Amino acid sequence: MKQQNRSRRSAVRFALPVAGALLLAACAEKPQPVVQQPPPPKKVEPLPVLVINGMHPGAPARNKIVAAHIDFSNGTKNTLEYVMFKTTAYTHAGEVVKSKKSGRDHAWLRVAGPFSPGEGSGDKRWEKVWQNDKIACFRIDGAEVIDIQGVVEYYKADQIQLSPAVAALGTCGGGVGVGQNNLAAQ
Repeated sequence: MKQQNRSRRSAVRFALPVAGALLLAACAEKPQPVVQQPPPPKKVEPLPVLVINGMHPGAPARNKIVAAHIDFSNGTKNTLEYVMFKTTAYTHAGEVVKSKKSGRDHAWLRVAGPFSPGEGSGDKRWEKVWQNDKIACFRIDGAEVIDIQGVVEYYKADQIQLSPAVAALGTCGGGVGVGQNNLAAQ
């Protein structure tokens, strides 16, 4: 009996390391799963927030007072309660014309809506914006919009689109600081 126990022990002693080695070898031979990287997301160009259908300075009135005209469409998915354009006016020589009310380089032009998605504003006119009869043009530097939920967002000029007719007007201010889309009115 002792002989049998010894042979069993020997067999177990021999079998354990062999079984362990086989298990390790089997694990080592398993192919590792290949992690595939997801394809890069497609770059989606944002829709323009506003589309400018027309814009121009008014003719100088008494005391060299100049008005501003802007016709735009709401390009967002939300109804807009207010739109406020940040504008800069220039003379033919490319000099900045300061705002009549604030004396700053920029004049803010605010219009109340509501403007539904895709709706046009028609020709909006702001009186007494600048006091200089040499104004050649103005450009839109950006716009602040407030939707009917009260969400306030500011958009730079490159997020505002020009209609082809307005884009054909060219640059404003002698090319000084004109944005990528040349939001300029002459």
